[in-house]
Amino acid sequence: MNTTMIIQLITGALGSIAFGILFHMKSKHLPLAAAGGILSWLVFILGKVLWGNVFLPTLLAGFIADVYAEILARICKGTSTSFFVTSVIPLIPGSTLYYCMSSIVEGNTIKALTYGRDTFLFAFGIAAGMSIAWAICYFFRSIRAKQH
Repeated sequence: MNTTMIIQLITGALGSIAFGILFHMKSKHLPLAAAGGILSWLVFILGKVLWGNVFLPTLLAGFIADVYAEILARICKGTSTSFFVTSVIPLIPGSTLYYCMSSIVEGNTIKALTYGRDTFLFAFGIAAGMSIAWAICYFFRSIRAKQH
């Protein structure tokens, strides 16, 4: 693990804590929000090393973040939404959206399309990963409900 990766993981954790505070998350759950931010960004970095693009790593990170949120919701007897949102904060495509808009203003269509595509792939990866995890969790909950 190099210094850049450690700094990225720490800032991901701090960003997740900041959004946890913004969303009035209980202070005892803020370390869990930080762990979720670290987890999602670590999965993204490892996925980027394996696959090289942004969609599959983001999809995997979104999936892992949602499973993490569902597990914590059961353990902490809370909602999974607060854990999920704070966990995916590091994945939000803020820089690519900024550079896309900047390229549009500059009139550089090629750069704008490239950054716009990456922004879409980040957002779609998060949504798809979350949806797949949610569907699997829902499936297992429905099976468990039928057994009781």
